[in-house]
Amino acid sequence: EVSLVPSKYIVLVNRDENIDFDEKMNALKNEFADLLKAEAQSKNDLLSVFKELGYEIEL
Repeated sequence: EVSLVPSKYIVLVNRDENIDFDEKMNALKNEFADLLKAEAQSKNDLLSVFKELGYEIEL
């Protein structure tokens, strides 16, 4: 007997079951917090350099 339903022949593995979403979200939160802090520092550094050169950027 032949079936055209792929799930009969292919074993589906739910990879999401093995993910600890709380742990993953906390790691992502920390990573984004670090990135946003670095972005703010870079912005301040850039504004400072332009001001020192006499080309102050006003936001």
